[in-house]
Amino acid sequence: MLKNLEKIRKSNPTNQSYMKISHETVMNLLKPTMNVIILVAVGTAMFSLGSAYQAHKAKEQVKVENPYAHAYSPEEISIAVNESNELIMIERATGEYIVYSDEIGQTIFGMYANRIHQEATNASK
Repeated sequence: MLKNLEKIRKSNPTNQSYMKISHETVMNLLKPTMNVIILVAVGTAMFSLGSAYQAHKAKEQVKVENPYAHAYSPEEISIAVNESNELIMIERATGEYIVYSDEIGQTIFGMYANRIHQEATNASK
């Protein structure tokens, strides 16, 4: 029996028959694997790009409020004029302010002061 085993080993060496992996075998196994890896990578990149696009689009759709769209009452705002004759309207609730140019500031402040003066004179009568 030992002689039969030696004959088998000599006729069928372990390194050359079933243990030998050729370059072609490796390439045949790696090619489908690389295709799957590339497909997953492209899919992940496209998903990330789509998510980033939606996030960017959502930021663009944030509505910017027009500060001139709301008519403020004297209880809601404080009015001041700085040293450059610019009108500053300060919202009392939030502390936000709008600065108007000097010509607009002088005109609006004159109208505002005239209205306060008229209210004061009418109240004293």
